[in-house]
Amino acid sequence: RGGGRGRGRGGGEGETTWVRREKQPRHWDAFVDSEPDFVYGVAPVLAALKAERRTCHALYVLEASRRGAGAARLEEIEREAEARGVEVVPVEKSLLNEAVQADRPHQGVALCASRLTYAPLGGDGLAAPGSEGAPRCWLALDEVADPQNLGSLVRTARFLGAGVLVSAKNSAPPSPAASKASAGAVEEVDVIAAANLPAVLETARGIGWRVLGADAGDGAAPLLSVSSGPPTVLVVGSEGEGLRTTVRRACDGLVAIAGGDEQSGVDSLNVGVAGGILMHHLLAPPGGDP
Repeated sequence: RGGGRGRGRGGGEGETTWVRREKQPRHWDAFVDSEPDFVYGVAPVLAALKAERRTCHALYVLEASRRGAGAARLEEIEREAEARGVEVVPVEKSLLNEAVQADRPHQGVALCASRLTYAPLGGDGLAAPGSEGAPRCWLALDEVADPQNLGSLVRTARFLGAGVLVSAKNSAPPSPAASKASAGAVEEVDVIAAANLPAVLETARGIGWRVLGADAGDGAAPLLSVSSGPPTVLVVGSEGEGLRTTVRRACDGLVAIAGGDEQSGVDSLNVGVAGGILMHHLLAPPGGDP
């Protein structure tokens, strides 16, 4: 069992001795050549199993968690794993922490599985608005490199029904950290990667998409002055850097969220929060409440 020390009786009467337990072996060493991910957290692991987009090697479950408040959810995860032929391995906390890098909020479960990758955008670019399977809104991420922001934005897009497009270079990968931040949405959504985002946006404009860039600078239209309803590609940039110049030039216009108190000392929003507000407004029925 785990790597702690066990107390037992030994020597003479009344004496206490310590017996070092053998450390539990790293079961996942058999899979290291494939450079697997460790998806962690209840929602991401359950989503990864159900989506079946990864090759799943083994499910690691913290023994103590089977008796806690989340026991029912863990039982559901174990059933899903067993139904797919994925080995369920009980582990102790030290080993699970090692698998997911100690400080990760794993909630007592981790899935050793192949890595996710983005789907490349086809040569024809985005489908025309109204085409079969085309969303009413695309969220395009211009080099958003933070996995927490990526996960937050993918989660919101999934909830609101928007498609997600990312820059093929300099974007956060669909990692376990992004999956956790998305509550598992990263496991379910087909995120598309564009090798040349400015060119994709220019082409999208030519086939009927309205392309709006999120920007807090001068020249951006206030959000409430922008009509909701038309099929739109909303482009958001990374924290601090914002949109690249070539991406900004490919947009029909820029849009900004107005603050309520200029004296608050807060002059901007996190990109994940801003993206959610913008998408919600753009997807509202025309003339309806944003």
